Amino acid sequence: MPMSATGICSNRSDVPARVTGRPVVPPVNTRLPVCILVGPHPRHQFAVCRGFTLLELLVVLLIIGIIVSFASLSVSQHASRTLQDEAKRIHSLLRLAGEESVLQGRELAMQFNPEGYLFVTLKGDDWVPVEKDRLLRERELPADLTLSLVLEDVEMDLHDSENPPRIFVLSSGEMTPFVLELGNLEGEAYTLQGNFTGKLTLARTGEADDDHW
Repeated sequence: MPMSATGICSNRSDVPARVTGRPVVPPVNTRLPVCILVGPHPRHQFAVCRGFTLLELLVVLLIIGIIVSFASLSVSQHASRTLQDEAKRIHSLLRLAGEESVLQGRELAMQFNPEGYLFVTLKGDDWVPVEKDRLLRERELPADLTLSLVLEDVEMDLHDSENPPRIFVLSSGEMTPFVLELGNLEGEAYTLQGNFTGKLTLARTGEADDDHW
């Protein structure tokens, strides 16, 4: 079998010739020769050739495409799960704050910053972070989530590090009416609403309220 100076052999019978100046498209079962030099020493090496059909190459490309599709689906499902978990966490923490405020007779509020949120309590004339509370501690949001807050039909600026308390949870059982939306980069979002009596409703944006959360 002829072999070039580069060590790659060619099988002229496997390579379609040009007819009338036009390239001939090889059939699907045409094998493309691939040669590998085998031997312990360059002087004693010999070429072993094996070909791959176009059908085999197409099957490989199909498998790669399936793997990439599954990987993309996994990333999307992870983003959806993260969003849902964070939305349910905020919902649960606000409900807990309402219960603690009434039972302990203290005023609480939810405060936001560029990284996330925290709960504060009224001491004298100042609002200070809640201390020694494992649940109402300061929390950071994942970087791929966005948060927006609407009070009295006005959207609040939550990127200011000096943000005052926004959602007040009072010992009387009352709460600042609000609409809080949490979204991700995939375009999914959850909406959490609270009314004056402290009732909270959480739902995927555009769907009915899921009061059982």
